[in-house]
Amino acid sequence: MTIAICRPYLANVRFSRKPANLRGMLREHSGYHIEEERVCVVAVKTLTAAEYDAFVCDMSRAQDWIASFNGRSEQCIAVHAPARLTLYIRAEGYDYPRYVGLADAD
Repeated sequence: MTIAICRPYLANVRFSRKPANLRGMLREHSGYHIEEERVCVVAVKTLTAAEYDAFVCDMSRAQDWIASFNGRSEQCIAVHAPARLTLYIRAEGYDYPRYVGLADAD
């Protein structure tokens, strides 16, 4: 599993730190004020709906495609899947999604 390098673009994203799963992250986003951060999206990971659903059920698992990403702290990966929310991941040197966020437009 690899990620595709894309033309860098800026996004305003609200991140959760080390979320266990998507449901917990969405609950955090709806219950607390989380400041948005301006990040540079430099890579895109496209998953099938089934892969995405498995990924968001346990976001604390190590992922090969995240481990292979060597971005700086202000750079992130956009994760796409059909009919699913786009997630933004900042790994910060880890092999799991240390920070996972949603763009304000999502």
